[in-house]
Amino acid sequence: MASPISRKDLWQSLDHIKARNWEKAGEHLRLWVDHQGGKGSHCVLRDPKYYPDSSDLRSLIATVQKDLYKQSNQSIFKHLLGFGIPENDIWRALKML
Repeated sequence: MASPISRKDLWQSLDHIKARNWEKAGEHLRLWVDHQGGKGSHCVLRDPKYYPDSSDLRSLIATVQKDLYKQSNQSIFKHLLGFGIPENDIWRALKML
């Protein structure tokens, strides 16, 4: 299966993205950035259409852990794509375009 990512150069540089970058990107993309619930220092990106009911599993888009690495950043990116956010909008929200 071919990768749906068109900007391979940016895709390879996702190892420099931190959790705070994803939080700001989520706010920029008008997602619900939820720091409540669960244990630990992670946050979740949720569909704002289900706000404020965080118990509805349909609202979950991606979990952003505190310590990220390239593969986890790529996974978060793919979850956002799967949610229907255009690739260029995600790059802009991460301030990489």
